Amino acid sequence: MIALALHLAGTLMELMSVLILMPIFQFIRMDGNVESLMASYSYWRVMNEIYRGIGLPISLATLLFTSFAFLVLRQGFVYFRLRWNAWAKETVIASTRARAFERYLRAESSYHDNERAGSIVSDLTVDLQRGIDHIFGHVSFVAYSLILIVYIGSLLAISVTMTLIAVAVFGTALLALRPLLRRSEQAGTEVVQANQNMSRFMVERLKAVRLVRLAGMESADINHMNVLTGRQRNMMVNLYKLLAGIEIIMEPIIVGAGFLFIYVSVTSLGIGLEEMGLFLLIVFRLLPIVKETARIRQSIRASRFAFQTAKRRLEESTAAGEAAGGRQELCVLRRSLRMENVSFAYQSKDHAPALREITVEFPAGKISALVGPSGAGKSTLVDLVPRLRKRASGRIEFDGVSIDDIALVSLRAGIAYVPQHPQIFDVSMIDHIRYGKPDASMDEVVTAAKLAGAHEFIDKLPNKYETLAGESGDQLSGGQRQRLDLARALVKRAPILLLDEPTSGLDADAEAKFRQALKRIRKETDMTIIIIGHQLSTVMEADRIVVLKDGRVSDVGTHAELIRRRGWYAEAFIKQQRHQPGTADDRIVQDGDQPQYLGEAAS
Repeated sequence: MIALALHLAGTLMELMSVLILMPIFQFIRMDGNVESLMASYSYWRVMNEIYRGIGLPISLATLLFTSFAFLVLRQGFVYFRLRWNAWAKETVIASTRARAFERYLRAESSYHDNERAGSIVSDLTVDLQRGIDHIFGHVSFVAYSLILIVYIGSLLAISVTMTLIAVAVFGTALLALRPLLRRSEQAGTEVVQANQNMSRFMVERLKAVRLVRLAGMESADINHMNVLTGRQRNMMVNLYKLLAGIEIIMEPIIVGAGFLFIYVSVTSLGIGLEEMGLFLLIVFRLLPIVKETARIRQSIRASRFAFQTAKRRLEESTAAGEAAGGRQELCVLRRSLRMENVSFAYQSKDHAPALREITVEFPAGKISALVGPSGAGKSTLVDLVPRLRKRASGRIEFDGVSIDDIALVSLRAGIAYVPQHPQIFDVSMIDHIRYGKPDASMDEVVTAAKLAGAHEFIDKLPNKYETLAGESGDQLSGGQRQRLDLARALVKRAPILLLDEPTSGLDADAEAKFRQALKRIRKETDMTIIIIGHQLSTVMEADRIVVLKDGRVSDVGTHAELIRRRGWYAEAFIKQQRHQPGTADDRIVQDGDQPQYLGEAAS
């Protein structure tokens, strides 16, 4: 409304500066005889009263000053309108982008599963910008339509006949643009799709630049990127070409209409020179306004798909938002985390459920390990604990309190998580460790780093805890990244610690250091630890080991108990140890067909 008001006020000032030209011409023609002018034209009597009221005489200087004053006022309104539009537009873009980012982060994991990073980047940058342009385009279209109405009203006061002719000419010109408008909408859709294809490809390759180089695919991917950016360029050029059609169509029609008006005025209507000049001035002033109105209308059609894309992104992420949960708090775990008859299935997959009627208990203050073949459901089960995924059936309880009764914020605050592949940001060591607890003191940071086994290598870095980790932690080794990320999880001092295959991909030395860190955590804290173990040597000393197969619990026990049962765990453990001969964990003996752990056999 403010933009419309400023636009309309500026237009009225401009119109007054133009309309005052007729009295100026009349004043010059009548040699400044105000009495004769008042006798001939009723509006001169009104003007005389106004000038007398403000204490100014009517003269050529005051009339010219009046016209100039209206023009200056018009420029003032234009200035404030442009500033307001820029502020309002950028504010809407910033707030919408922030809101979309927030809603994406707060959406359920099932929504994230189906989204591509490149499409999201495109939707929240280029397409969002054009989508907001679509909204403000409607405001501008209304404003310019009001301006047209004001000017047409002024033309009617001069000549009804010629105004109707002018309106017919303008209407014909706008009708001629209808094919361009339809093609502009289609071109706008193609631009959005080209932007998304380019953004998806670029984000994917930027995230996998090491693979691209080692695979020798630089040239192929550069060529593919050239094709995508070329297609994006062609779509934009095509859109601008359609916008340029307005210049080609509108101006000749309106100029021709002006010449027609001059001919008809002189030969048939007998319109005076002043009226004719003012009419032409207004008609030619209408030319850029009509062109801008048509351009805005075309831009609205062209940006409609971008607006719908950004709007759909907001609506879908909002609809996929996580429930806030109940009012209970998860401050400590005293007895256990228990799952009873828990099942889960991915919406996008047609095969069997990932988890089927899981019943398992994780004692408080102990280390519990989840092992099993790939695809057994280990990571899915761990995702259920912080409610990253919602179970299809069954119960999950923390000390007897249902997970649904615990506030989501408290639940996440009570759980620390270390992923299989550490996600290290390009920040200092201390900033990464504080991620999740920004107010952690230096003592807390150092304590967590020592507990995770990270302090030793951090203390040797040039700037110690202020040293930058590099993008994705590329300044660190795999083991260092893992221990640094473990320190980030530990600084929260959450009651539950989830470790998702933390030693996967680490060498023997790095794995040994991680096991040492795990022993310190077990000894010095009362955290309940749930660890997914691919390297079974990492979970040997767990208090209990849960074996998952085909989405079900197939066995539970200690390392020694599972070895004696000769099940999946014993077979997998023997295979792994045979691939690591001579290690400290190579302690398997054969008793006939019965594999045994030496410590157990000796006892």
